[in-house]
Amino acid sequence: MKKQFPTPAPTSLYVELGAGLLTAEATDTAETTVEVSGPRAEEFKVGRTGDKISVVAPHGRFFGRDAHTVRVIVPTGSELITKVGSADTVTHGALGLVALKTGSGDIELDQASGPVVIESGSGDIKGAELAGEVRIKSGSGDIDLGVLHGKTGISTGSGDVVLGTVRARTIIKTGSGDLKVGRAEAEVNLTTASGDLTIAAAPRGKVTARNVSGDVRVGIPVGTPVWTDINTVSGSLKNRLTSVGKPAEGQDYVELRATTVSGDVLLEHV
Repeated sequence: MKKQFPTPAPTSLYVELGAGLLTAEATDTAETTVEVSGPRAEEFKVGRTGDKISVVAPHGRFFGRDAHTVRVIVPTGSELITKVGSADTVTHGALGLVALKTGSGDIELDQASGPVVIESGSGDIKGAELAGEVRIKSGSGDIDLGVLHGKTGISTGSGDVVLGTVRARTIIKTGSGDLKVGRAEAEVNLTTASGDLTIAAAPRGKVTARNVSGDVRVGIPVGTPVWTDINTVSGSLKNRLTSVGKPAEGQDYVELRATTVSGDVLLEHV
């Protein structure tokens, strides 16, 4: 099945899909193209109401075993809203708002200029560059995101979380799993029951790291003033930082708090 709709401006796309693959491509186009392939492709309901385009799988098969492939091309900046079972979701190009609900499918996002809201039972989540606020709630599965410009809140039951660069307040909570931030340019709060907490480079802002078992590692650029509050019950503290005294007026500095029960804490220059 293939359908096309004139969309000279960004549109809103809603997709319901059970098993299979959803691919959404945002590009410079004046129309939206929907292609569906699979055993019951002709039974999909594809239509338009106002500025909203919907693609809905056959009734009664939402969580069925029939796998379908849905490929959609939309104008840059369009919204993507989904409700999928075990289908994977992949996007290319810059979307606007992204709101995804998935049972067990993997998610791979390219770019988004608007808010990103994801609810996932299980499955891995990846993202390249997200400009707006990010909120992710996941039962299990790894999360790997690149550059985050907006406020970020991530909550998982289990699974590793890796973030490249964060440029606004970021809070990550997980029951178990390692948490790693490559570069923290704003306030970062990391909490896990078991797993290592790592911030490779923190040039400024407030850093809070809490865990029960697992190590805490924080890298501070040479010459950056740091205020520390470190507590561990049975772990060791290795502070390899060189004190540079109080920050000068207008100078970046780091406020670091770390708490562990049995994990080690390592502070070093980068």
